[in-house]
Amino acid sequence: MMAKILLIVEGENTEPSFYRSIFGQFKEEYEIFVFGTNIYSLYKIVKQGDSFLNIKDVLMDRYPDKKEVLSKKFAYTYLIFDCDAHHSKKDETRSRKEVVMENFAKLKEMSEYFIDETDPTIGKLYINYPMMESFRDCDDFFDPEYSKRKVSIEEDHYVRSIACRKLCRVHLKDLIEDQFRLLMLQNIYKANQIVSSKWEKPSYQNYLRDVTTSNILNHEYAEAKIYESISVLNSSLLLVVDYYGNENGFYDSLFLDPMSGE
Repeated sequence: MMAKILLIVEGENTEPSFYRSIFGQFKEEYEIFVFGTNIYSLYKIVKQGDSFLNIKDVLMDRYPDKKEVLSKKFAYTYLIFDCDAHHSKKDETRSRKEVVMENFAKLKEMSEYFIDETDPTIGKLYINYPMMESFRDCDDFFDPEYSKRKVSIEEDHYVRSIACRKLCRVHLKDLIEDQFRLLMLQNIYKANQIVSSKWEKPSYQNYLRDVTTSNILNHEYAEAKIYESISVLNSSLLLVVDYYGNENGFYDSLFLDPMSGE
């Protein structure tokens, strides 16, 4: 029997806990493969010359002890990584901005290639800005102040800097489906703001057209280049939105409670 979802994630703790909680609420079958290091290390092993290698073959060769998971057949394959744009080994010859621009160039290549979740040799890439913990950078499950959340490309301690947010005190295992739905909606609003400057939920047709990994990245790159900052966004939640799409009206069902006053 073909399993539904393979999630190739960066971290060993937050990402597995996040998807265990959210897919537990939505009762979805999935498997997690932990890559264990950042997206730039992934780029280094899957990019050969002008081409990208078969992602599944590369990972099976590199992690023979995890072949049991990777050898299964999946209907959908997703890659979830942090932007972490300033990451580099110690480099005293380049400025932080030069490192960020070079890393964005790598992210751009990957965002334009890893676009097919139905092809297990490719998969579909989702990038969190600046990292997975961005889903906690708010004081409510739908926080209008999230629209203003940005982070400097010089920021080295993002997780520490958002520790005061109310959602940082909420345990993932305690979240319920309706709360996840609001977090999805909040990040739809934010993604739409990034690509169209509108803090609102686009129509599903416009969402499919505009809210893509590549389009988001291009706008984040422009902001980093001009203003030396990026807009906070959790694309891990958009993965769930994309998985369900508008089948049975899922996308249309994501809305703010009228009683909230929004």
